[in-house]
Amino acid sequence: MAVRRTDESGKFQKNLQKSVAKRIILMILISSLLFLAGQFSATLAANELNASNHLKKLEEVFLRFDRQNREFLLNENTVKAVEAIIEGEDAGAADEFKNYFRRFDENCDVRNQVIITNTEGEVLFTSFGENQLSSYLVNYNNAVCYNARNCGEGDIYRAVYYDRGNYADALFIKPIFVEGEITGYITLFLSGSGWNFYLSESNFDGVITDLRQNVMYISKPGLADSSNKFYGTRHGSWTHGQARYWVVSKELPEFSAIIYSLVYYPGNETVYIGLSALFIMGAAWYGIARWMAKSMAENNAASIERLVSEIRIIRKGDYDHRIQMNTDDEFTEVGYQVNHMLDSIQALNDRNTELLKLNSRIEMDQLTAQMNPHFLYNTLEIIRNLVVFDADKAEELIVKLTEVLRYSIDTSKKEVTLEEDMRFMYCYLDIQNCRFGSRFSFGVNFEPECMNCIVPKLLLQPLIENSIKYGFRKKMELNIKISGHVEDNVLLISVLDDGLGMEEEKAEELRKQLRAHDNSSPSIGLRNLSRRLYLRYGDGSGLQIRNREGAGFEVVARIEQRKGE
Repeated sequence: MAVRRTDESGKFQKNLQKSVAKRIILMILISSLLFLAGQFSATLAANELNASNHLKKLEEVFLRFDRQNREFLLNENTVKAVEAIIEGEDAGAADEFKNYFRRFDENCDVRNQVIITNTEGEVLFTSFGENQLSSYLVNYNNAVCYNARNCGEGDIYRAVYYDRGNYADALFIKPIFVEGEITGYITLFLSGSGWNFYLSESNFDGVITDLRQNVMYISKPGLADSSNKFYGTRHGSWTHGQARYWVVSKELPEFSAIIYSLVYYPGNETVYIGLSALFIMGAAWYGIARWMAKSMAENNAASIERLVSEIRIIRKGDYDHRIQMNTDDEFTEVGYQVNHMLDSIQALNDRNTELLKLNSRIEMDQLTAQMNPHFLYNTLEIIRNLVVFDADKAEELIVKLTEVLRYSIDTSKKEVTLEEDMRFMYCYLDIQNCRFGSRFSFGVNFEPECMNCIVPKLLLQPLIENSIKYGFRKKMELNIKISGHVEDNVLLISVLDDGLGMEEEKAEELRKQLRAHDNSSPSIGLRNLSRRLYLRYGDGSGLQIRNREGAGFEVVARIEQRKGE
């Protein structure tokens, strides 16, 4: 068979030529580096010295600011004043702390702001003005306070706050402990603009970040990206835009900081003359090596081109095609192994597809079967009690039960409109109303667009039954509100009762089961129904619960409506 060649053919030759070319280029680069070493040595030594000296200054300033704020936060008077504010028993505690903080701040080279919050994130005291205390700042402060919860009584947690368009502030957070328990937090905001002004007289640039590259100080805002991150090198030459810098840095793990000193490092135009000569010679070496590589590659490329040509046929969609190789070399074995792999993948894919369809069908049938006996048993129990006392009423309920059962066992329909399903739900609710009398009441409120939505038959019956079953356990009277609306092509149906709900621990366990959508959770009615909705209507469908312990329980069914429904 003739080998079809394309513009992409001969990749083996091309790769071999590239490999040789890379080695020639490497030789040129090595020669260039040796040449450049002598030219750059003096400049690098001077840059290293300047950067190191500037780094020491930045480190001294950073440690001084950190020490000042740390001593303030750990001071016994500070802690007592903050405790008084958090406890809220001393009306003058805020004014006392305000004066104490003002005296501290006036003695600092850079101004600070402060926020005191309780464990619920409520701001109890702040030096920020109302126009400065944005919701973003408060939420961010609560987030870093949450991260600081693992600190000991003598520890300070550090972070960086950045609001786009402004300089970043360095944050110092101390949890407040009372008898070993955290009751609140105090956060110092070291002014980013003040810090930049304080260091503005330096001849060199500098950056201070936390260990995650978040900038807390930067001499030129343009050195950081839009998210206030600095990704400069730790040591050596670093190019940013059109400027080049020599960088020296120092990491301070105990303070969660990295300090960078940047010295402007312009290019040396005279170096390019020597490099030009080296590149001319390198071009000649490259041409010779390329010719040699091409000669060697042509002797070994036929088998590779044949294999690639066969694989392209499969890649274009002919998955039944199998590679034909008769080159009497190692590539024949490669083709055989690829064919074997394709056969295995195809067989496994067919098996998994069939198994998935079978499992889904079986599981759907099982889930549906689990629900109907619960409804039938509870309804017959009502009728059994009524036969003794009111035969006429029992006869009426039997008629209604017959209608519901005829509806539920009708296999011609597995899905109906909500309007059709509710006609039979009213029969079910009437039966329950007869059973409990004035102790049971219900209300139904669906928006008009809900009634044409598609739902599984008897969707609401297990939800209503669940409310009745658990709502009457500890309460003599029960009211159920059934409502629904459509939002973004999703039908939302709520069944809300005013029972006593369930323990929050059990409610959280039920939420986990409803979110799991698998077969590993215990089989309960709500989980079964949620699984049924998930299998039939997709990932966004299922049940959600809202528990109000001691006040009520709500189940919300989400059913995604398919296009055209």
